[in-house]
Amino acid sequence: MDSAATTEAPVLSHGQMKAMSSRMKQAREERFLEQSRRRLDKIVTTKMKTAFIGALAAFEDEFGELWGGKTPEDELTAEQLDMRELWNRARTNVLNNGNTQLRALRNEIANHVIKWNRYHMDLPVKPVDAKEPKDG
Repeated sequence: MDSAATTEAPVLSHGQMKAMSSRMKQAREERFLEQSRRRLDKIVTTKMKTAFIGALAAFEDEFGELWGGKTPEDELTAEQLDMRELWNRARTNVLNNGNTQLRALRNEIANHVIKWNRYHMDLPVKPVDAKEPKDG
């Protein structure tokens, strides 16, 4: 007979089971807090990028004709080339600043304990009236 099949699981005392349960609960809570922090980090990153990239897109839509929009560079006037150079510098500055602020915000999030409250819904419980006919 196989010796592994005949060995029995060790018997744990009440105190040992309670300690093990407590360690497992603590590990679950730590995992949940890390997941909550990562979730917030992902959401904040997406929303921040959408904000500053969306702002650039709005300027390109409204003022893009000033620098020739999507016209090839060899077809632009001298004034449009100057405006495109200004736009590219401004756009680079906006993106650099946005990314710097995003990194600072993500570092700040990493320094906090975050706990997601999850979604919560209270369902009203209505007593059943015995006088009303039942469906079905």
